[in-house]
Amino acid sequence: MAIQLQDFAKQVLFGTTIEEKLSFPREEIVDTNPGAAIKTPRHLARPAHLALREDGVRANHPSNAKLVDEKERGRLLHFFGNHELLATELMALVLLKFPEAPASFRQGVLETLKEEQIHTQLYIGRMKQCGIEFGELPLSDYFWKSVSSMEDPLDYVTRLSLTFEQANLDYSREYKSIFENVGDSSTANILDKIYRDEIEHVGFGLKWFRRWKASGKSDWEAYRERLVFPLSPSRAKGNDFNAEGRIEAGFDKNFIGDLQLFQQSRGRTPSVLWFNPDAESFAAKNSTEGLDPSSSTVQNDLEFLPAFLSRKDDLLIIRKQPCQEFLRQIQSFGFHLPEILTSDQNSKSLKAPEISRKIGDLRPWAWTPDSVSFFRKTMESVTRPMSPDTLWSTQKRELFSKEWCSALGKQFAMKSTESNWIAPPEVYGELAHNLEAVTQLRSQFRELGYLDIVCKSPFGTAANGIRCLLANEEMNPAFLAWMNAVFETQGSVVVEPWLDRVFDFSVQFERRNDELKTIAFTRLLNTARGQFKGIVTNAFCKGIDPEIVRFLMMRTEGRPRVYHWYEESVIPWLSAALEESNYQGPLGIDAFVYRDLSGNLRLKTIVEINPRYTMGRIAYELGEHNAATSLGYFQIISRSQIRKSETPNFLDFAKKMVQQNPVELTNETKPRIVCGSLPLTDPVTAKNFIAAYHVRRNVSELPI
Repeated sequence: MAIQLQDFAKQVLFGTTIEEKLSFPREEIVDTNPGAAIKTPRHLARPAHLALREDGVRANHPSNAKLVDEKERGRLLHFFGNHELLATELMALVLLKFPEAPASFRQGVLETLKEEQIHTQLYIGRMKQCGIEFGELPLSDYFWKSVSSMEDPLDYVTRLSLTFEQANLDYSREYKSIFENVGDSSTANILDKIYRDEIEHVGFGLKWFRRWKASGKSDWEAYRERLVFPLSPSRAKGNDFNAEGRIEAGFDKNFIGDLQLFQQSRGRTPSVLWFNPDAESFAAKNSTEGLDPSSSTVQNDLEFLPAFLSRKDDLLIIRKQPCQEFLRQIQSFGFHLPEILTSDQNSKSLKAPEISRKIGDLRPWAWTPDSVSFFRKTMESVTRPMSPDTLWSTQKRELFSKEWCSALGKQFAMKSTESNWIAPPEVYGELAHNLEAVTQLRSQFRELGYLDIVCKSPFGTAANGIRCLLANEEMNPAFLAWMNAVFETQGSVVVEPWLDRVFDFSVQFERRNDELKTIAFTRLLNTARGQFKGIVTNAFCKGIDPEIVRFLMMRTEGRPRVYHWYEESVIPWLSAALEESNYQGPLGIDAFVYRDLSGNLRLKTIVEINPRYTMGRIAYELGEHNAATSLGYFQIISRSQIRKSETPNFLDFAKKMVQQNPVELTNETKPRIVCGSLPLTDPVTAKNFIAAYHVRRNVSELPI
């Protein structure tokens, strides 16, 4: 006697015993009476001990390290078993919700359902052998909630087959290997069977997805459009991406490549990053009027750099989508990719693209009028309250001024009792409002013995905000033009003696909840004129003059004195100064060691204070990807440097750099870079600049 498919599906979906859920009839199943469509039940029928948690509590599974313990393996199998049972129930639901679906589709779902029942039984049996009873741990309802609201069969194959089952192409293969490594061949064999079956299940869903998707759309375009947040392609992959299994399932290489690169939060509220390197210009003007951020060559070429500040699930806004080859390369070197959102390339307005979900934090390079304007609308989606008035103010503008920085440094030097090694107040700058004042200050410094001077615009970076005037140099037309432009736009310049610098460095801080914490000390390399060249990572004092090492690392209360100095003296003083403006976020201090007029080494504690992210912070984050004994060098290469090389453009330069110094990674779960060179920004789209990172085993091998 035959059984109707409708009746069997009801048994699975509405059964209140595990036997009803998992028994498959011996009789023939026919589909001659599909019946009327049902609505998704409000609550999933299950035996009481297998009831789903609907309070948002996650059913956490043990870490890989704990799987040497058999009971912990049973806990993980409990997690897997719930997913297989849910898949069985969802397949019964799709048969009852869509009775008019094609007969061959319904028959295929039935065959898949039978295999899911077997998978569940295998997991239940194995977890029991490990000492775990099915139902003794919490059972998450996330899988059910994500798929059961499907409105048509296309929703079903998109959400279940192409998302959750596709992810299992990664997880089942990954965990098979993990269980093999801990000597559990029984579980490894179960996972191998599930992996083989999963390839067929995904292939079945892909076949129907292609039949039902919108015409004229690629698989990837149709797939992305069909998913509704919080579901995204991120849910369709695991930790160990398995391209081979996807090829077996029938996906094309374009879909596989797009999925491998795709990133989006799986539930954590992301931070949103944006690169606005011209922040000082907007701070100087105290406005966005008359300034066009789209014309910034630095921003356009280096806008990918905040990706290296991001954490898993974060989001980066850029104007141009990097090419896939570049992104794949970055990913292959052990860096995770943030989710990338593109803003309007042709728009001159400062407006972030719309983000339709909750955001944990906004993290521009700097909070200045341009970023406040850019994120004004986005602030409404941030989980913690944000207000433009608290992010930018007259007090915060002052933090960007070298006038404030110089005055602060001088005050600190005057209060310091460490006169034997800390720079005296006289080496800090004085303010000049016109050329006559500059000439007068030059004479005053000369009387003190300082023959060279440097002029700094109050708001500006080392690339365009400083000019040196050496003893034998006059104020030539170019210098005068620059000086007059600064007077006209900013009202003054800071004049200070040009010192015999022997070692440059920066200190990276983060101020959160009114607490200033030290992140890192990074070694800077500058040109003879004080302009940025690059940063050495994981080698603060390696390869430098032993005299300078002794000067910096002399012990004070058991700590190298340069570290002790900033932590015990500078941080409390700087924290008090920052409290007035209530500044929160990243901050960097540039400093250097120099020889004074008597030839003694001195530390100029504060050269610049940058209330924003800095290249030193980027370099620190890059250094975290180095192998334990490797050193790194972060640099920004200009078009003029490319012209001097034997390569005609940025793309050829990057290819040659990687070919001559291929990246070698450690053999770890999270690989680190042992040696090699790589571009950090897309050489295909670069016009004037490219960032690169070089890792070597010895400091002498770095291209510095």
